[in-house]
Amino acid sequence: MKLTPLFGSLGLSFALASPANAQWVDDFDSYLPGPLAAQSLWDEWTGSTGVDADVTSAYSFTPARSLKLVANNDVVWDFVNSTGGRPTSGKWAMSVKTFVPSGTTGSGWYIVLNEYPTPLKYSVQTEFNASTGMVNDSSFTATLKYDRWVSLVVAVDLDNNRYDSWYGEQPLVVNKAWASATGSTTIAVNDCYGGSNGLTGLYYDDDRLDKCSGGPLVLTTRPNPVGPNGTLNFYSNSPLLALGDLGMLFLWSVNGSPFPLGLLPASYDVNAEWRFAATVPPGLTGLELGFRMFALPAGGKIMLSNEDLVVMK
Repeated sequence: MKLTPLFGSLGLSFALASPANAQWVDDFDSYLPGPLAAQSLWDEWTGSTGVDADVTSAYSFTPARSLKLVANNDVVWDFVNSTGGRPTSGKWAMSVKTFVPSGTTGSGWYIVLNEYPTPLKYSVQTEFNASTGMVNDSSFTATLKYDRWVSLVVAVDLDNNRYDSWYGEQPLVVNKAWASATGSTTIAVNDCYGGSNGLTGLYYDDDRLDKCSGGPLVLTTRPNPVGPNGTLNFYSNSPLLALGDLGMLFLWSVNGSPFPLGLLPASYDVNAEWRFAATVPPGLTGLELGFRMFALPAGGKIMLSNEDLVVMK
């Protein structure tokens, strides 16, 4: 099956040495429907019982399951359970697919702590407030999107104690401190919290942590999933880029296996953004496509974005 029509005839090729460099990924597909912590290395919030969240097949980004959060659910992934343990240096991209059905009420949270369980030191506290239609992180806000999968991407620079985040194509947090003076430059745990104000259903899928380089960079796509003959829109942004800085997009995996394809050159605009639209060829169905984005700020180090998966069905 040829995927080249997605990018057109580029005349360039790229050889990948290895597949994903994910530190950790959980697509929730290996679990049975029902409580997550009870059947996995996820745990309920420290000192709590009865707050386990359910794995469900009601909605999913990658088939066939996702994590459903309702009021008072609170489950934690401790990165001591991941290959390499808790990251304490370097540049990383955390990402999760989020889905909020229309009619949902209440708030759910995507939280990352730099120390846990004693003391509790928070870095990321992103709230999805279905009642107000807003996504919040401290004083930063974005508009909540209903009835479609949207990426939340958190670019973490532990070496410089900063993070940036995006909700889909909307920058959310720009250059915020990762840890306070009493905290730690560590990615300790990921906490998925259902909130206490009556959340009726927030869904997460493809929760992951990737090793990156160079600084904060995002790559997202919409719609996601996308079907044959549909228009697939790519979006990339970084607060470290300027007008004329160069980038490169490439397709690097199909259904989890390396799939080298031509490079697509990119040039960032005055808003440090790059956009590209492609028509999905007929016949591409049932595929999970992984994309990568490079960017090179003038005088800076090359940046590598996290992967963004697209399901074609």
